Amino acid sequence: MRREVRGVVRSMVLASVWLAGCAGTVKAPYPKLQADTSPAAIARGAAIFHASCESCHRGGDNETASGAPLHELPSYMGKFHASNLTSHPTAGIGSATDEELARVIRYAVSRDGRLMVMPSYGMGDKDLAAVLGFLRSGHPLFTPDPTPAPRSEFSFIGGLGFRIITGNEPIPRPPLGIPVPEKAATLEYGRYMAHDVYDCASCHTPGFSPRKTEGDEVFSGGMSFKDPEGQDVESSNITFHGTGLAHWTLEDFTRAVKDGIAPDGSALRSPMPRFRGMDAVEAQALYDYLRSVPPKKNNVDGARPRLTANSVRPTWVTKLDGAESEDGSESTTVAEAASATTTGTGAASHGSATTVASNTAGGTMPQGSATTVAGSATHGSAATAASNTAGGATPHGSATTVTSNTAAGTTSPATTPVASSPAPRKPRPAAPKVDAPKLFTQLGCAGCHAPGARYHEQLARASRRSDTELVRWVRNPEQFQPGTPMPTYADLLDERTALALVRWVKSGGPATLAPAAH
Repeated sequence: MRREVRGVVRSMVLASVWLAGCAGTVKAPYPKLQADTSPAAIARGAAIFHASCESCHRGGDNETASGAPLHELPSYMGKFHASNLTSHPTAGIGSATDEELARVIRYAVSRDGRLMVMPSYGMGDKDLAAVLGFLRSGHPLFTPDPTPAPRSEFSFIGGLGFRIITGNEPIPRPPLGIPVPEKAATLEYGRYMAHDVYDCASCHTPGFSPRKTEGDEVFSGGMSFKDPEGQDVESSNITFHGTGLAHWTLEDFTRAVKDGIAPDGSALRSPMPRFRGMDAVEAQALYDYLRSVPPKKNNVDGARPRLTANSVRPTWVTKLDGAESEDGSESTTVAEAASATTTGTGAASHGSATTVASNTAGGTMPQGSATTVAGSATHGSAATAASNTAGGATPHGSATTVTSNTAAGTTSPATTPVASSPAPRKPRPAAPKVDAPKLFTQLGCAGCHAPGARYHEQLARASRRSDTELVRWVRNPEQFQPGTPMPTYADLLDERTALALVRWVKSGGPATLAPAAH
């Protein structure tokens, strides 16, 4: 009896090893593509890489794309680790040919011939060459790292299921000749972005079959993932049904996919990436394409928000620099909070009076406005300007007093009405009232930075930075790290509110919160 049991156990172990080793052994062609290292191609490749690749291949505090554990996949499938994509010749891709890398991306087949759990991308030849160009660009992300990534291993159940579902074959695609549609706000280009570049279809369609995006459930959500804290999460329904994106505006959608902020002001759930490089044309095309998909009813647990035609966005979502703070005073800048110095980051409202100091060289101030260091007075405002201009011109359409010392430029006082005196300066307002602990939770920061969360220690180290730098990090983290999963909060927090939050963080506030759930 014991011998029979040992025989069964041994057979299961051997079968598990066989499946783990063979579930990905396939044949796939090598696209004969070369990396496009032109500046335009590298910029395009960077946008795609930051959106679709970096979140998996650069984990935690890593400064390079040296690979990371793929915690997002269900543990019953096995243990998986993203590859080291640095330029190291053995641990990374330094010795890989462009054709080998193109096969990995187009067919999800590893260099040793295994079918991988990563998505395969049907992007056109031009875009694929651009991604290869970025990988070869010498960007700091690809600084050689000699640490080899651990080999991904299927469990017995995972290997068996993966082999059955995929048929142990990659998605059939031609190795060459896949076109990139003309970039325009069209359904064709939107479909290309949703299926072949950003791969929205794979993540927002339930199941693991490589053919699932051709079925009726495409974009209906429900694919299972793990968030950074190990909690189960299912992808959202992104059809325009009431259980999905019905009543989302283009502005709602663009902010969500670019900045990671939902219309109710909450952070999008991990592992949803941020498509920072998406421009207005791409956003419009993708939005219109998803609206053209037949709506599917699928009320995914935890997905948010459910909007109606009468949904009102919270006022704090649209609070920008120059808006009123909670105590009714006008919001100002970080520098004003730290000292009496004005940095001029706020935008003056229509018809208001603004004092502007400008020192331009070879530039033209915009027509109908007078600008500050990082903001503008809108059309029709009265402004006083002190200008030292080289090759520049003053704006038209606003009331302006000009003190000019020009070189290779002219002013036109005859066509510009003269204001008699600058507007009186308002008293410096008091700091806004900020409930920092509540805001920290409301913004979704606690999920990543509370005690025990994945990025808690990273936040502690960041606290050694200056207030001004941290405020910039909070509002626009993508300016420091383009592929960061951290949402962009610039549309939610003005500088003074961000400063109050930063000072609470630096004082040790997050340590007082309840530990993150696991």
